[in-house]
Amino acid sequence: MRTANDNSDWLVCEQTRLAAAQLGLFLRKAVTAEDVQIRVMALDLIERGGKRLRPSLLFLAATYGEFVQEPLMRAAAALELVHIASLYHDDVMDRAPMRRNGASVNARWGNALAALAGTYLFARASALLASLGDIPNQMASQASVELCAGQLQEVENAYNLELTEAGHLNMVVRKTATLFELPCRLGAHLSGASAPHAEALATYGRHLGLAFQLTDDVLDLTGKASQLGKATGVDLREGVYSLPVLRAVRQQDAGGQRLRELLGQAWLAEEDAQTALQLVRESAGVASTLAVAREHAQRAREALATL
Repeated sequence: MRTANDNSDWLVCEQTRLAAAQLGLFLRKAVTAEDVQIRVMALDLIERGGKRLRPSLLFLAATYGEFVQEPLMRAAAALELVHIASLYHDDVMDRAPMRRNGASVNARWGNALAALAGTYLFARASALLASLGDIPNQMASQASVELCAGQLQEVENAYNLELTEAGHLNMVVRKTATLFELPCRLGAHLSGASAPHAEALATYGRHLGLAFQLTDDVLDLTGKASQLGKATGVDLREGVYSLPVLRAVRQQDAGGQRLRELLGQAWLAEEDAQTALQLVRESAGVASTLAVAREHAQRAREALATL
């Protein structure tokens, strides 16, 4: 029987699959804390599993050099902790009630403790990265700066219907693609992969991250919470307008005009939020965003040609 931590349904690289299967135990050890409350909150999403996509990218990138498991495991655990920490902070900012088919940490223990737990996870990740040497630490530090800058840009552009597509995609690169590119760079560096291979893998990760986020944004508007394991439509209600929303609101038709009127209100009632969601779903913004996601997926594949 497959478990939440089992990657065998999508990972085809045997070495990567075996390494990923061992990550859970390492993560639990990495977040051990004397304080019981911190330990319970830190373990909350770890125990629920998840795709562990970023660690898997690191392991996969490392197969293009010398695969030394111990430092790679530390790096992989650090990446997953950074990712989980960012989810904790995102859920606080978005007031999200669900994550991975259960109540979010902020819904269970409040925003203050959830933010503290996220910061603790960042600190544990930093300790792991520091043990890997100067270059990995510099890579991760720069990525963290980009991640925070992207999150700040998102907050600054809340409810901004005039946000340009270029500006929005820049935020996606910083907030999401950064944590896809970083594992590819780290895996290549730690395994001693050649410079051309390292650059190809980094480019692959960046475009994969863009494709991933654009698709996730569509699912947030069109999917069901029961299938996704998290509440849907939260970003729209919180004024975080993704590419399908920005494209839908700029359509020169009655739907686009009505959507702009709804989103321009000082307060969006639940009935109006549902109407806005339906207008986006019926717009060309969904299909055109998926087309952009496919373009980035293709560019990711093309980057691998040198391998």
